[in-house]
Amino acid sequence: MGFIRTGYLAALLLFNSSLLFSQSYTYSDGFMDSDNAGRLTVNQDERLNELVRRHISINKQEEGIPGYRIRIFSESGQLARPNATNVRARFFNKYPDIETYLVYDAPNFKVYVGDFRTRSEALKVQRKISRDYPYSFIISDRINFPPLD
Repeated sequence: MGFIRTGYLAALLLFNSSLLFSQSYTYSDGFMDSDNAGRLTVNQDERLNELVRRHISINKQEEGIPGYRIRIFSESGQLARPNATNVRARFFNKYPDIETYLVYDAPNFKVYVGDFRTRSEALKVQRKISRDYPYSFIISDRINFPPLD
């Protein structure tokens, strides 16, 4: 759904950019006037501002960004929660640099690891942990925003 909205916005900008944007410069003998030095005027249609506001509000409603995680555990039953907590703790002890998530998706407790932007990133980590978690698999999910460096 987000891809469709993004695609719609990109298409609208692409096809209407010549109608929406104009730039005006003031030149004198090939050089900019000192009064307008460093200025760029952008005239745009108010509909473009409305599209940007809508895009921002939609993104604020959704937490995270599209990405991938690795599921290493899923179980239901009376002991599912303590078992999931144990798996999560063991994983964290062995791989402290990879984020872990305990999720209750009725009736199952599941443990997911990682916040990967691409499937190939997730696949590298899955190969790394496959000896300890041979039944792990990659799923598409909303992930946390990556830290800013």
